[in-house]
Amino acid sequence: MVNDLLLNRLAAAPVDEDAEIQDLIEEIEELDNLLDPEARQLIGELRPYIVTEDVYEEIDEDASFGDRVADKLATFAGSWKFILLFGFIMLAWMAVNARLGEGAFDPFPFILLNLTLSTLAALQAPVILMAANRQSTKDRAVAQNDYQVNLKNEVEIADLHRKIDNLTDVIAVQNRLVNVLVEARRKELSATIRVMESVRHDPAAGDGRAQETMRP
Repeated sequence: MVNDLLLNRLAAAPVDEDAEIQDLIEEIEELDNLLDPEARQLIGELRPYIVTEDVYEEIDEDASFGDRVADKLATFAGSWKFILLFGFIMLAWMAVNARLGEGAFDPFPFILLNLTLSTLAALQAPVILMAANRQSTKDRAVAQNDYQVNLKNEVEIADLHRKIDNLTDVIAVQNRLVNVLVEARRKELSATIRVMESVRHDPAAGDGRAQETMRP
């Protein structure tokens, strides 16, 4: 797979990495064991790719003008700045009309103000819903990206466990080999010490044993 990617780049052929990443992830999801040879091959193919993405930036780049307006209006409508400004406008509206008396453009009970508030609420609700839908889309994209990152981490950890198990087995074999060599050396030294003690007590017998020890 990696060789194919290199050949594609050399041939200047367009490579859709997102599609290939998705295909690899789907193949890994279908596996029953992450330690078998097929899983190791898929992990090796997925390893060069970076699955972490800035989802918000990508969605914002593809957003239309209406989507951006909806986000800004929803952000402004959900702030204390909007509440204070709207409250000031309402108080000023009622104060001006109360002061004008019979010549007011919206006398008490401020029917025009009620109509304005109703119209504003009717228009504001769809805008907030549009912003909420966009946020839901962002949340789903973030969740999908988190899943891909977690899946890649899981397969990488499984591969690391496999490598550590292999290293552990190699170290265990080496330890057994070292123990065998140490035991053989210890027996050789013990035999040499016995020969030396025999030579010390009986030189003639020691020469014979030494010759027997030296025979293949």
